[in-house]
Amino acid sequence: MIGRTNAVSKPGVELSLVVSVTSGAAVTATKGSKTVNGTAAGGSCVLSLPEAGTWSVKATLNGQTSDTKSVSVVDSYAVALTFFSATITVNVDSGASVTLKKGGTTIATKTSNGTAVFTVTETGAYTVTATKNGQTTSGSVNVVSSTTSYSLTLSFVSSTLNNNEWSVIKSVSDAGQGANYWSIGDRKAVTLNGTVGKLSLSNVTTYAFIIGFNHNASVEGANRIHFQLAKTALSGGTDVCFCDNQYGPDSGWSSPGAGYFVMNASNTNSGGWKSSQMRTNICGTSLSSYSGTIIAVIPAALRAVLKSVTKYTDNTANGGGSTASYVTATTDYFFLLSEFEVFGSISYGNTNEKNKQAQYAYYSAGNSKIKYKHNGTSTAAYWWLRSPYASNSYSFVIVYTDGTVNNTGANYSLGFAPGFCV
Repeated sequence: MIGRTNAVSKPGVELSLVVSVTSGAAVTATKGSKTVNGTAAGGSCVLSLPEAGTWSVKATLNGQTSDTKSVSVVDSYAVALTFFSATITVNVDSGASVTLKKGGTTIATKTSNGTAVFTVTETGAYTVTATKNGQTTSGSVNVVSSTTSYSLTLSFVSSTLNNNEWSVIKSVSDAGQGANYWSIGDRKAVTLNGTVGKLSLSNVTTYAFIIGFNHNASVEGANRIHFQLAKTALSGGTDVCFCDNQYGPDSGWSSPGAGYFVMNASNTNSGGWKSSQMRTNICGTSLSSYSGTIIAVIPAALRAVLKSVTKYTDNTANGGGSTASYVTATTDYFFLLSEFEVFGSISYGNTNEKNKQAQYAYYSAGNSKIKYKHNGTSTAAYWWLRSPYASNSYSFVIVYTDGTVNNTGANYSLGFAPGFCV
């Protein structure tokens, strides 16, 4: 605080500036080319000023600089200075070299032992860069208060997809850099636990695999890595789809009703993908209410980084043929692939779907479209696509057991092989 203590100075009357500051601090007052120095004792420092005017006052102590006060002196004043001190704790791999900068100025460089702790003496935006084994990662911290401790976690990106946490995969995806680190077909372990539809999964570890980087981004959304479930191993193994206990051939092609891996409980494709029970009850459409859906059984770390994707599909169907206006958008977190996304052509669905879709890179590269039952990996399975059959009112498109395209009634339970985006 600043307080006036004496009357206006007259010739021969000394002007004094009383500075309240930590004992031992070196205090400096400047006005143009004039400088007055002193050292605080007993919590204050008295500076005798040679003339009135505007003086800038600051203090230094143990390498720290206080805030600067500007005082317009016409008589004697008292001013209080405070030292600013905040900590930034960087959580990063042991052995990493961590550098803290403000603007273009390097504040300090430290070697992490799991953390690297920096003390800063002023507010502002700080950049933290960590390097280890030729890899670099960075982040920023905005320091606004000396009473706050700031924390930043940095992670290095591994070229082996499975070695990265989902949060790291998301940060790479956010930057649109996925293809610079990983390849189509790379896999990441996913442990499923809980019930999706009528299928109970107890700590089942399976592997999601990349089917596209920034796939169809102008329509579906940029900075997304597209995945599909699932494979049985980190390398090799079998491509699988999830099958419940009412899976078509096993149940004599009965109609088991809602909650099973049917497109609809009744034999209809009216309303297309948008209104299907597969979308609303099995895939789920909300990250806040998802009981019984695939969103409920994935790990929390994956759920936290899911990105919505805009998918176009025939959402009217009901035997209406290839009507362009029937192809509309939905916002999805988990989704079935479409006929065109898998095959790059349309034999059964609304041919206008291809105007808003693109074949996934995984399938255009010639990878197998055959999937096997997750609970019987020697048996090839029929698996659902989200495209309704345009020429009747009751079928959706499927992938046949030999990897070719076909269609069947919406009320049969078939293989579930959903996609998602991070």
